[in-house]
Amino acid sequence: MKNEDSVIKLSIIIPYYNQKENIRKLIKVLDKQMTKEVEVIIVNDGTDDDFKDIEYPTNRFIVCNLEENSGGASIPRNKGLDIAEGKYIAFIDSDDMVSEDYIPTILHKTLKEWDYCYISWKGKSNTIIIENEPPKWNCCVWNCIYKKDIIGNERFNPKLK
Repeated sequence: MKNEDSVIKLSIIIPYYNQKENIRKLIKVLDKQMTKEVEVIIVNDGTDDDFKDIEYPTNRFIVCNLEENSGGASIPRNKGLDIAEGKYIAFIDSDDMVSEDYIPTILHKTLKEWDYCYISWKGKSNTIIIENEPPKWNCCVWNCIYKKDIIGNERFNPKLK
């Protein structure tokens, strides 16, 4: 059993396919925010680019490789869920970017118990607003944080792209 100092509160799962320049930028932004409470799981979905050239600044970046391209983000996300240790799960696509306060904002929110929260970026200010209710539009997997217990053994349908 892990001691309280090594408990992972947040697992960030990133399916990766042919986005080398974008993921380098994303890794830099995430690395500046990393704490011992966070792990980032990057699942290489059989990419065509030179994925091995990407540098990961800390051991909090976990990289796993799929044998071949799955044709979508479902299988890589499922692989990330299978190995994630965090109490909460976030998904970021490898061509997305997060704000400079993405991780601290989520970790602050974890001080209270909740099952799900929606993250909204308002305008172009890079400000994260955590809302209690999801919007009626634009509800995507990558703009929500989920309690891992709520996800349980549910997984993404690999037939869906």
